[in-house]
Amino acid sequence: MTYDLEKYRDKREKVLGVKKRGMSFGAIAAIVSICIFAGLVLIVAPKAVSFVVTRNLDDAIYKFEGTGTWPKDTLPEMYKIKGVKAAVLDKNGTRLVVTFDRTSIDTERIDGFFKDKGLRTTLLNRVSHHQRVATMKEEEELEAL
Repeated sequence: MTYDLEKYRDKREKVLGVKKRGMSFGAIAAIVSICIFAGLVLIVAPKAVSFVVTRNLDDAIYKFEGTGTWPKDTLPEMYKIKGVKAAVLDKNGTRLVVTFDRTSIDTERIDGFFKDKGLRTTLLNRVSHHQRVATMKEEEELEAL
């Protein structure tokens, strides 16, 4: 009959004075791994979610060619167009930035809206929403200096 190490383990440990203290290496490694993973998720997840939500958005910047500023009823009516997410006037009121979902509408449809209203406009620029937001942040930082 072979000697069974596990059968007499407790007696051997009492005789040798082995005492279990603290946490095992595996438990410590697991806790550290969970903390690192949770930290990475907290750093990366908000940016990833923001990108997924706004990945199909483009911004079209229009200039009003008439005298004065944009008519007041233009902005509320812009939101009625399917796919338009935002319409914002600049500081002077001469330029209109339309944020739209490029999978459902294009600038031709927005141009058609302006023609139906009898507004003379010029499309100055069409950029990605991410690019415009980044540019605005850079401009704010430069103005703060």
